[in-house]
Amino acid sequence: MNDIDLGLRTLKDGYFLKREDAPQRTPFVSQHAGQVKGYRHCLTYAGGGSTIREELIHLIDSAKRRVFVATLFLGDEDIRHALERAAGRLEGGVYVVSALDDRGLNRAINDASDTMDIDTQIEYRNFTRLTTSGIYVRGYPGLHAKFVVVDDARALVSSANLVTRSFNTVAENGLVFEDVEEVAVLAWVFRRLWRHSAWDMPPAPTHHSVHDRIPDDDALPDSHHGSRILWTWQEQHRILDSMRRTIDQAVEELVLATFSIGNMTFGLPKQPARPELLYEPVCRALDRGVRVRMLLRGRNTSEASRAEASAFQKAGVEIYADRLTHAKGCIADGRTGSVFSANLMTAMGLTGGMELGTQLDGTGAVQDAWHYFQHCMTESDLEFKVDPPARAAADRLLADSLHRWPRAPQGVVTCSDQTWIQLSSHTGPALFQQDGEGFLIFSGSRRYRLSGDRARWVIEPASGPPRHQASGHLLERWISPRRGESPPTKEVCGIFAPFISREITA
Repeated sequence: MNDIDLGLRTLKDGYFLKREDAPQRTPFVSQHAGQVKGYRHCLTYAGGGSTIREELIHLIDSAKRRVFVATLFLGDEDIRHALERAAGRLEGGVYVVSALDDRGLNRAINDASDTMDIDTQIEYRNFTRLTTSGIYVRGYPGLHAKFVVVDDARALVSSANLVTRSFNTVAENGLVFEDVEEVAVLAWVFRRLWRHSAWDMPPAPTHHSVHDRIPDDDALPDSHHGSRILWTWQEQHRILDSMRRTIDQAVEELVLATFSIGNMTFGLPKQPARPELLYEPVCRALDRGVRVRMLLRGRNTSEASRAEASAFQKAGVEIYADRLTHAKGCIADGRTGSVFSANLMTAMGLTGGMELGTQLDGTGAVQDAWHYFQHCMTESDLEFKVDPPARAAADRLLADSLHRWPRAPQGVVTCSDQTWIQLSSHTGPALFQQDGEGFLIFSGSRRYRLSGDRARWVIEPASGPPRHQASGHLLERWISPRRGESPPTKEVCGIFAPFISREITA
């Protein structure tokens, strides 16, 4: 054999690839503007139609007595200015709870997988800045809920962290409440969070702990037990319970939306897989003939997310992946379901942490949320492929750490018989890494040195430390380093997938 098409090798398991036919994003326009009085769907979408920031600022500016805010981050300048105006107008009266503890936001950054690009020091300063404006701030470790309550009369619950990206770019959605009994439940939730918060940043320039605070026994009033407000909190898993009911009631179509997914079929350290939570109910829905679609943030950096996408896709779920989605929800048949802050994970999502959401049944907002998720899936910019060919992955794999092969897609190679036999017999992707004027090539568990011009190359065994790791494992390290490992190489590196022909010399 005098030719080898390295592009026909495959990457084992599933990966997110950029769609070749990704449509241009367009604004989301509600097809069901009608609503039951008191409930209004709100959103952010990259193509346009964003309303969450405007709704939040309107709520805060309308406050006459008090403003309650629960959020993981608070980096948007317009929202901070609105809170500062309210604090001045209300002589205090503005209260904020976040996931602060004695290490700032470090624990929140480590536990919440949707915050990889957040600067913890900047975020910490954002909260300390509020205290100089007369705003009270407390910390409740594990908080991932995002909601605002004004005057115990109006409120907003969403998936959006209060950072600019969540209002301009990333797909988010939620619900606005006005003069309905659910607002009283949200106010109760906030007051209970406030009393249970172990860390305190009063309106003063210093940060101190309050370990001696003893929370009141403040059970939910009986009159509120039938509320549509959902949460994951302490031993209550109302978001999960609602999702399971929705899945079990689905007749024709089910949509699941999440940023992150884990612990459903793929166990994580100290967090074993729990397929009975969602995977098995979804499989039962598929067995009933329900069409199930999942809108998911495409992240090759998360081995768990890829493994879960593979398992759900193998079961029959249609995976729609996108680089910009952060919305979460579960809706069946366009009639029943919920939106919430929780990722589809256990310890930080469905069975742990502090999350908040709302049941949409009986509101006009359920149809708007349904069509919003449909819109996001139609314009999704990624696709999920199991065992993709190396050539497709070399061009379209979602990975900031990788580069395209900078030489010709086809080359004539000079090498020894032994090297050619080895290259012919290897499986898994071949990789390249720039090394001075030439390249290191990783194939199987061997390394080679490639030199030459644009399309005529010499390949020979490379000296250096022994490698016993197959190229597929090396690729995994490059795109998905485990916690505690050094980041991927800063050199130009990627998947080596050209068609190569061997030059036979006399």
